[in-house]
Amino acid sequence: MVDNVKDSTARKLLAKLPDGIQIVDKNQKILHTAIVNKKTNKISLPSDWLGTGTNANTGGNTGTDTENPSAGVDYYAGSIANGEITERYLLYQRDETVDEEPAVTKTVTFLRDVGSRMNMVGDGLTFLIHLRKTKFDNGVKGEVTDIYLNYDPENIVKTGNYTTTSPHPAYVKTADFGVGKQISVPINGIGENLSGKNVKAPKLLLTFNADKTMSIESATGYDNDGDSTGATGANYDVVVDMIATYSVQTAMSQMPETVNFFTGSASGDIALSGTTDFLENTSDGIEITFDNYFFVNTNNNVRTNSNAVFNSLKIRIPKEKFVNGYKFNLSSFLQPKGTRMTEDIKSNTGMWTSNPNAYDYFYLLNNPYIEIKSAAIDLPSQITYSSTITSGPITNNYFVPTISKVTPYKN
Repeated sequence: MVDNVKDSTARKLLAKLPDGIQIVDKNQKILHTAIVNKKTNKISLPSDWLGTGTNANTGGNTGTDTENPSAGVDYYAGSIANGEITERYLLYQRDETVDEEPAVTKTVTFLRDVGSRMNMVGDGLTFLIHLRKTKFDNGVKGEVTDIYLNYDPENIVKTGNYTTTSPHPAYVKTADFGVGKQISVPINGIGENLSGKNVKAPKLLLTFNADKTMSIESATGYDNDGDSTGATGANYDVVVDMIATYSVQTAMSQMPETVNFFTGSASGDIALSGTTDFLENTSDGIEITFDNYFFVNTNNNVRTNSNAVFNSLKIRIPKEKFVNGYKFNLSSFLQPKGTRMTEDIKSNTGMWTSNPNAYDYFYLLNNPYIEIKSAAIDLPSQITYSSTITSGPITNNYFVPTISKVTPYKN
């Protein structure tokens, strides 16, 4: 009888002992499960679960990814497309209306407190950049244009872009920043492959200052024929378009293009149903469709054709720009100033007829941007118009641009 009691007690104690281990993320989602080996009474954990092996972060990687090698302090943190990059808050956005000189050191004041040791930014900072290209012909300076990066670890030339093997967007870990310490992000790669004779990669130089600002500088790169009497080719300087915080998480399922995040007709703040807070599950980005007609702010019985304002009624915002607080510029989607606008009037019977006496011309889109918010977007724009091509805008009324649909898209 005593032995039976002992056996029963032992069984109860054994039933309470753990028989395995689960590794979960910050949301308590189970990432890995390991159970005890009944023969050895041990639990074996693969090293890459714990961050001690190659590519050992449960989201993204630690900078030792052989398929996406690091460049200076810039490393491949993870896949934006798969949702591995999260918690991106805007710290700086370049004013696109100002023509900057990238070779001159610029000091940036951040929009959020980053901490005295860059310790309030999650895993680090991420940078969206492009290059300023200056042509040279026999040593004579020529056209200056902007050229955008084509991130390709295979280093294959892409016409119209600067191919780089340096991860882009660039990611710099918190630990790499030190007060007063200058760090370097080289833009390695074949670039435009202009000559391949006299080549130097441009670099982004970053210094975190004691007052929590950041000094940004471009170290000029070049690709030319090396002629000492006057080279032909191009110089390249780095321009920073945006700086944001980031954190790394595990990949998540992506929404198909058939899903509607929003349908209706709205401007201002628009909630996106089915998205995560940082829009990580939106495939390659969102496609926004504008209504066919926009209405006067003071009168729903007066409308104009929206294609007199926008050159396309569908625009796409790529996922790399889904940073909380980022303002996506709509200027490149606008029709020229002075474009003729129709005006329709709604009758008492509900029929729309064209007003032959109306002479409206597109003048300006005030607040020409869409802002990225938490599981939402904001369209605060107003369409001003004039009565003649040369006159100023009518001040009493404006048309309100409205969105009819928001969906994910896949490249």
